[in-house]
Amino acid sequence: MPSIRVASINGEWMNSWFTADGQPVAFVNTFKLPGESASNSSSKTATKLAALITAINPDILAMQEAPSRKEELDLFVSQYLSDPSGPRYATILGDSGGAQKLALLYKPAKITASLAPSTTLTTLLDPWQADVDGSMMLGPYQFTRTPLVVDVTVAGHDLQAIVMHTKSSFVNNGESMWTNPTTRQTYVVTALKARRRNSSEGMRTRRYLNERLAADPNQRVIVMGDLNDGPGMDYFEENYLAHNVTDILLGSGFDPEGMLTHAQHDVGPADRYTAVFDDFVENVSNKKLLLDHLLLSPGLIGSAGLRKKKGSGTIHHTEFNAQWKNNGKKREDRATDHRPVSVVLQY
Repeated sequence: MPSIRVASINGEWMNSWFTADGQPVAFVNTFKLPGESASNSSSKTATKLAALITAINPDILAMQEAPSRKEELDLFVSQYLSDPSGPRYATILGDSGGAQKLALLYKPAKITASLAPSTTLTTLLDPWQADVDGSMMLGPYQFTRTPLVVDVTVAGHDLQAIVMHTKSSFVNNGESMWTNPTTRQTYVVTALKARRRNSSEGMRTRRYLNERLAADPNQRVIVMGDLNDGPGMDYFEENYLAHNVTDILLGSGFDPEGMLTHAQHDVGPADRYTAVFDDFVENVSNKKLLLDHLLLSPGLIGSAGLRKKKGSGTIHHTEFNAQWKNNGKKREDRATDHRPVSVVLQY
């Protein structure tokens, strides 16, 4: 039975590998990420990311933190993801996100893809009213990075891919603010504002999904990307917000026909994580978090047509670890700081 692998990966500041916007597109020899003192080799870093992608071998790949210019992404593909016959992937780059854009790569020999018409995306493109600072007052808000929505066709089967990278919950100097009693409340206020924005973006995306599924319950849609949120609730979600973003996107138990299925639930609980960070708020070192997600609409969970292959949801720990050196201390020592996720769709 023919199939395709659909994957998502965070490129971790790919834009830093290239010349500044306004200059001719080229790789720089070395770069530094914010907070780093030592330089990294662009060639070593790009080689590692390409090796990780090649090992997974997706037919469709959603990327977060892609470069700021399509020509840069195409240069990466042509130099690192090509065969003697040419590039293995065609690319679509979103126009939102500044230096951390969203992208979709696909194998044109098997897949056709194009941007969804903007006229069908008003729920995602237009501002909406939200209270993102806890003031109890509504004001206009838009996505930090507008989701990239791509209409895909696989052997005559239609699929809509929604690539997301929601608002980060990162706060500059957050650890020092939290540990200092005089600035802790300032940190709490700032952290909650970031999470409220994230929540609002999740809610708006869910509204778009509701509209799509109301028009056609069998619509095949996959939400892909780094949601900066995962199962369960962190300190702020449990004590202040009483919800998390992933739950919002998955849908309501009162409308089970519209609930999405999480592909990475196929992975055992011990390995169900994509990132590892120290949580200074809860004082947990090397906390394992499932931040990267593939969420499937009901139309993709069936027995005919384009559908999920049973048990195929994967978190690529082995492939990630193969590119992880020196404990990932420098950027050039790792392909990325997020483990990729994938699922197989058969037809």
